[in-house]
Amino acid sequence: MRIFKVKYRLKRDNRKLYWALPLFLFFLGIPKLGNTLPSKNLESILSQLEKHVLNQIQKKQIAGCAIAIVYRNEVVFLRGYGVKSMGRNEKIDPDTVFQLGSVSKPVAATLASVLEHKGLLRLEDPVNYYLPDFSLKSSQSPSNLRIKHVLSHSTGVPRAGFNDLIESHASYNRILQSLKSTPVRSTVGKRYDYHNAMFSLISEITTAATRLPFKDALKQNLLIPLNMTRTSTTLAGLLNTPNRAIPHTRGRRGALVPCDTYTKGYYTVAPAGGINSSIKDMAIFLKAQMGGYPLVLNRSILSRIHAPHVTTKPSLSTFEGSPQLIKNARYGLGWRIVDFDNHKLIFHGGWVKGFTNFIAFIPEKEVGIVVLQNAENKFSSKTAMKFLELFMDVPKRRGSSLVPKKKLIPILQKKMTKPLKQKRSPLRKPILNRASVEKRSPTKKSALSR
Repeated sequence: MRIFKVKYRLKRDNRKLYWALPLFLFFLGIPKLGNTLPSKNLESILSQLEKHVLNQIQKKQIAGCAIAIVYRNEVVFLRGYGVKSMGRNEKIDPDTVFQLGSVSKPVAATLASVLEHKGLLRLEDPVNYYLPDFSLKSSQSPSNLRIKHVLSHSTGVPRAGFNDLIESHASYNRILQSLKSTPVRSTVGKRYDYHNAMFSLISEITTAATRLPFKDALKQNLLIPLNMTRTSTTLAGLLNTPNRAIPHTRGRRGALVPCDTYTKGYYTVAPAGGINSSIKDMAIFLKAQMGGYPLVLNRSILSRIHAPHVTTKPSLSTFEGSPQLIKNARYGLGWRIVDFDNHKLIFHGGWVKGFTNFIAFIPEKEVGIVVLQNAENKFSSKTAMKFLELFMDVPKRRGSSLVPKKKLIPILQKKMTKPLKQKRSPLRKPILNRASVEKRSPTKKSALSR
């Protein structure tokens, strides 16, 4: 009896624990929102990605590239492949510097948002508040043109001819005069027109706001706080770096050929396409864009530039993969934005002669990738999207859930119910009746009598 009473007393006293234990195990098993891993192990995905990269390097005769992947605020992949220049044995490493091309735009837009957070400017401010001598050829009020319109390519100024002007090494003053004399074709803020020359106005605006040249304002407010030590905004900054990639273009026979010189024109419009950087620095930048450095780039700064401002033409629709997953192309401030597999994908590509680069991330999944390459092809964007497809487990779903059954069934039914047309032989006339056949050839039996 005493043993029974002791057991009952223990059960009664620990009754709360009996209820608490299942609840504890239940909540322990619930994954944290936004931190769920894909169905495949991340190591397996990275292994597949590396096989893809090595295969493409051999198949496409790629000179070299560098890749960084950030996941949950950690750089989980950082590697260089190939050589700086074909015909030499100098390998690309994480510190090798590339020309970024238009991947410079997210960097410049981030600087503008940082300056706004510090109270040095406002992205809603009119451009002529900082540049009193600058005005567009338009019937609209000069104050209509805001900084946010410059950063979102929605100024209303047509871009035709300006890239040729930049690539011909025209001076910045000449570019400014051309901008002032070009008639505005649409209402400011309403229409997207990708414009390197107009985007470069941000250098003049930041100079007026900080009283520092663009390169110094960028260095003090973004590069130094993030410890991006291999990033520069001038041709001299690139040439003074021994560890730099050489640009490559296709020769007459299709083979990759190293270039003797670098593209110089885009340093005149540095915010639009004249920044140089390494994959190690760009991994830091990517991590910062996903909230990894909140003391430098807080949520307010990032949400400002990641918000869509204007609708664009379809983007990322021609890469090898699943273009049907990409919808709603828009442009934020220095960033392109699409819906990829029902998730917000923020990205930007970059090109200058001999270089193609790509940066992309999915904020909700806390994952992103940067690919830098010293040649001209779609390897960078395709490789980045290949990784994101693997991460989102798209290959396993391709051909089934990616194709809506409701749309597929009516198409099949229509094909099945459509009557078949009888093809007539061009060599013979149609047989009308048996009598006509027997009359035509009385010595032979007709096919109808067999």
